[in-house]
Amino acid sequence: MNRIVNLISAMLNNIIDILKQILELLTRMEQGATSGDAAAEEPTPQKQDDDRLYSAKYAAERIGVGERTIYRLTKRGLLPVDSYTLGMRLFRHSDIERCRRFYLGE
Repeated sequence: MNRIVNLISAMLNNIIDILKQILELLTRMEQGATSGDAAAEEPTPQKQDDDRLYSAKYAAERIGVGERTIYRLTKRGLLPVDSYTLGMRLFRHSDIERCRRFYLGE
């Protein structure tokens, strides 16, 4: 059951990322149309940092919480685990940043 919740949470986070990218593109298109530019800007490629995987220790330091809190956030589905390697939970940089912004209220 918990695994299903984590999978659904990860899928929803991916959908949120896609919707944010669409909103950014639409905003750029609208700005291009209002400024009179005929050529639309090409979308900027997503940073490679978003694809990097980090340990729970790094995630805890980045968010500003303890490692036990990271595991609680994972259990609640607020910080999805991207993969397990040699028994370590690995988290995507973009998920860590999203959780940090949520935790700090940004």
